[in-house]
Amino acid sequence: MDGPLGQTSSAYATITDLPDELVEKIVEDLDDNASICRLSLTCKRLHFLVLPMFFSRNKLENPQNGFFHCHHPIPELLEAIRMALFIRNLSSFTFYFTSRVEEVISDISSLGGLLARIPPVGKILLGLPGIILYMSGSQGEESVERWQRQGGGGTEFLKLLQTIAESGCRDLTVLDPIGYLPGMYVATPPPTKPTGTGMRNSGELRAHPYSTAMSTIRVLFSRLFQPFFVGWIIDTLEVNRKSLVCLHLDVTSITPDLLSRISESMNLSAVQEVKIASRFNFVWEGMYSFLNRHPSITSLCLDGILPVNNPQVPDPQIILPYLIQLTAMSPMVTLLLQHRNRVPLLTSVHGLLNLDRPQLSPLAVVATHVHISSLQLSNGLVGDICSILKRYIREDKFTQIITSLGHTRSVVLDQHINSRNPLQLTIMRWLYLFPHLEHVSLSFRPSDARLRLSDEERHGVVTEFAIQFAADHLMMETLSAGFFLAVNLDDLWKVPDFKA
Repeated sequence: MDGPLGQTSSAYATITDLPDELVEKIVEDLDDNASICRLSLTCKRLHFLVLPMFFSRNKLENPQNGFFHCHHPIPELLEAIRMALFIRNLSSFTFYFTSRVEEVISDISSLGGLLARIPPVGKILLGLPGIILYMSGSQGEESVERWQRQGGGGTEFLKLLQTIAESGCRDLTVLDPIGYLPGMYVATPPPTKPTGTGMRNSGELRAHPYSTAMSTIRVLFSRLFQPFFVGWIIDTLEVNRKSLVCLHLDVTSITPDLLSRISESMNLSAVQEVKIASRFNFVWEGMYSFLNRHPSITSLCLDGILPVNNPQVPDPQIILPYLIQLTAMSPMVTLLLQHRNRVPLLTSVHGLLNLDRPQLSPLAVVATHVHISSLQLSNGLVGDICSILKRYIREDKFTQIITSLGHTRSVVLDQHINSRNPLQLTIMRWLYLFPHLEHVSLSFRPSDARLRLSDEERHGVVTEFAIQFAADHLMMETLSAGFFLAVNLDDLWKVPDFKA
């Protein structure tokens, strides 16, 4: 500055000339994420220095390790990941959309751009935005209009799903962001056969055909079964019919006709695990045809699904030669295990019980299949499991099934957490129906709910229960009771006079 004007060589230091320690200090003092993202775009050096700080600042796992899980995304998160040059391979990606429409549209676009840029992500889990929670009824029409008006949200989300399928994703899960809300019921779209692509006159958007090899599809968000989505799921199942191994669908809020329409289009030659769930008692008329078209099923769960009850139409024969595990409500268990059906490899049965529809037949029909070695019973949301087990004990006086249950080696009783503690005597009497048990698991502590016991006293009750029961079952290997309490049978054998 002391020299003549124009003769001085002026050099001004920029942020790129600073050492890493000072750059990090500057980034720490920035008060918004958007500024950090813009700073990371200035040059390669700052890009690789600043973006990892961005993830650390927002307490996010560094996606450089191949795993990215986020439940509460900030507005700039997905855009930062999309432009991060060091993101090369992601094996697992979990992302829950926010409920703010503008951010949802931006995140959908950023996620699509990320998946198009990087190699295939093997496992993707998406928690859907709250904007589509109300897509039914009069309130739903407004939500759909808003969803479409804000940048064509429904169309963009459908494109994202198609991008995921085309990207080479093997495992796709779509989750409900909040949980079940009453009053949701989706009507059946026009019964037109799925043929081709494009947009129907009814406004239904269809996915374009593509070539992929997905092995797992889980749609655990029933309100997604709107007209714009139904075409995509049908086409996706059709394209992946030779590679799909696992299929989970939550059908709580759709009509039986819509479920039948979707299931009629399924012909999955390699499927092994199938779960169709509803929070209500749901009669699925196309079930028989679906099961017989898929003899490769090894694990079947029909939660909340009931068979067609028509005395004039006899139950058709069902052949599932590779079925190993079955989870279903009592009427469905009885139907699938009747003598006309063939389930030669079935070893594990999980019966879903409900006091509103008491059924005594599952235990008796299990006794007719000597290859079933594992039995689990779960009560519904109402009533305690003892009331259900007492029915079985009384029933045994008439059916004499106790001598037929010697093949059962494992028993699990699952009590709803809000129900009162079952009585020890009832549990004991019921378990004696199985003379050759080796493993017993109770999700509760067998004690009288009327007694206020300390933790030490409850532990004593469980230990006494285990001693009494195991003393008469010399083949017993494991016994657990309570969510956090287990009894070591090896230690029980060391108790004085226990063997006697």
